Amino acid sequence: MSRQLWLIRHAKSSWDDPSLGDRQRPLAERGHKAAQLMASHYASQFSQLELVHYSPALRAQQTCEYWLAQRSQYLKGSEVEVDLQITCENSLYTFRWADLLVHIQSLPKQINKIALVGHNPAFEDLVNYLTGEDLIKFPTASLAVIEADIEWQDWSEQSAYLSLFDTPKKLAAKL
Repeated sequence: MSRQLWLIRHAKSSWDDPSLGDRQRPLAERGHKAAQLMASHYASQFSQLELVHYSPALRAQQTCEYWLAQRSQYLKGSEVEVDLQITCENSLYTFRWADLLVHIQSLPKQINKIALVGHNPAFEDLVNYLTGEDLIKFPTASLAVIEADIEWQDWSEQSAYLSLFDTPKKLAAKL
């Protein structure tokens, strides 16, 4: 059974209020627009996911909300229904790819399609590790989809392939 891992980097955050800690920073106006653009464009594919885990950082939560809203909008009136489990995971507030790998390897066997909403450089480094790709940059609000025909627990170095990588800038240029 093919497994599909979506990595959604949080959209651009605001630095307007220096009194806010890193976890409390909200999305910047540019971040709201980019999250909306990406979520809207990929809503049909996102609607097929079974599990969404997101970082407790406010910018990740807000990014996730755009994706979930677009999923709901896409499914409205549709007869297709895919159960979706949504969980805030403290372990996703990390900047280390190895922490994400531990999370992925512990996923339930019955789940085949999952999205993680979180942070760089962890996402970029994880893509490079799992696929052997050499991503130079993983901009805010970007999406990487990685696939493998193995159990989650077997995901390891170069065990998967990158089936999609898109950024708000590239997507806007296509539209």
